[in-house]
Amino acid sequence: MPNFTTFNTNPDNLRTLIFGQDSTGTAQPVRTDTSGNVVGIILDGTISNISGLTTVTINAGTITNILNGTITSVLGATITAGTINSVLGATVTAGTLTNLLNGTITSVLGATITAGTITSVLGATVTAGTLTNLLNGTITSVLGATVTAGTLTNLLNGTITSVLGATITAGTITSVLGATVTAGTLTNLLNGTITSVLGATITAGTITSVLGATVTAGTLTNLLNGTITSVLGATITAGTITSVLGATITAGTITSVLGATITAGTITSVLGATVTAGTLTNLLNGTITSVLGATITAGTLTNLLNGTITSVLGATVTAGTLTNLLNGTITSVLGATITAGTLTNLLNGTITSVLGATITAGTLSSVTSISQKSFQESQLISTPTANTFTALPAVTTSVFGTYSFFVYNRGPGVNRVDALVEISANGTNWYTDVTTVTGILSGSVDVLVPQRFLKYTRLSYRSSLIGAPSTIDVFFNGQGT
Repeated sequence: MPNFTTFNTNPDNLRTLIFGQDSTGTAQPVRTDTSGNVVGIILDGTISNISGLTTVTINAGTITNILNGTITSVLGATITAGTINSVLGATVTAGTLTNLLNGTITSVLGATITAGTITSVLGATVTAGTLTNLLNGTITSVLGATVTAGTLTNLLNGTITSVLGATITAGTITSVLGATVTAGTLTNLLNGTITSVLGATITAGTITSVLGATVTAGTLTNLLNGTITSVLGATITAGTITSVLGATITAGTITSVLGATITAGTITSVLGATVTAGTLTNLLNGTITSVLGATITAGTLTNLLNGTITSVLGATVTAGTLTNLLNGTITSVLGATITAGTLTNLLNGTITSVLGATITAGTLSSVTSISQKSFQESQLISTPTANTFTALPAVTTSVFGTYSFFVYNRGPGVNRVDALVEISANGTNWYTDVTTVTGILSGSVDVLVPQRFLKYTRLSYRSSLIGAPSTIDVFFNGQGT
């Protein structure tokens, strides 16, 4: 108690004065308000620090502003406005958090966020509730959640277990595992895997890889660098198939194939197709209507009907009919029958049997045997005679065993005809072999049989009397031995 006489000489104004000290040791009085309340904390002021004050409970009232302080526990309080810079280890059991800027919420249980913007949520687990709108954020893990509506702008490295009744209008889904899309439109899928697609229609886009999928119906507009293991009952109306490996097309129609290489497989039927380039390794029981500019390097061509083969190199024709060969070379013909036509040039080959054929020119290097059925003849009808000998075209008789010239004198009148057979080894210098002793009478026949053998033989004829021409018919007959 301070000394009365020292502090106040008027006993009516007697008061108790209590002093404290500041950090410098200077005495400072403790004041009260008009109601007797201690006013150590000034109303509407700033308390920088209250030392020695612990475990304070404010039962009621309003804290207008706390700057840089720590509230350990707030129970049953309502914060209506203001800014909380940092909340550490606090649990908000109910109420409304209007705005949280640059803060961290460790655990949110049973809360409903109805509006606002959460800039960053790190390491949080939302067990229930509704997320109305997420803008420019990252959700690391979503477990057991259902997104009923809204727009998911970007999902990075996440897993969506089940999406029901959702529409994804844009964006990129990096990986979809074990998901079932029952309806909707998938605009663009890049570098993903769809395990099963049932009853879906893909109208556009690019599918990089389809593994083990079955497309039961629809239209595949464009397939680039992919593999189709099995196509059953499909019709490809247009497009480009770059490579088909190990495929079997049992039915269908390929309207146009450009720049394709078919390395293996079976094409049962190709109708109205044009193959401009490439390699056809094996064609079994098919029909090629027209082949232009193609090269067949190996294989078996079973049947060619009404076609043109420009060049055949190193091929073996085992059976069939070659109707017409123009300006070509056949290296080897074994067991073939040529029924008609003209064989212009045969080099180093063997013809086993020739039936009813006419060889008009060329060289036969070796003839083993010419049977009677290979009888050859030529004729010159109604040939007029002259005063000097005229030679008929030479016959290559080196391939004949027996041959003769038949000469008939048609006349007129009593005009006779002289004839002789000439032989030659080189076709240039001729030797007279056989002649008629007397002229052939008008209306008579003479047969001239060569007595000597050389490679070439010809018949020459003239009028027996100068100025008495006649007309003759000449026949050549030859056969093998």
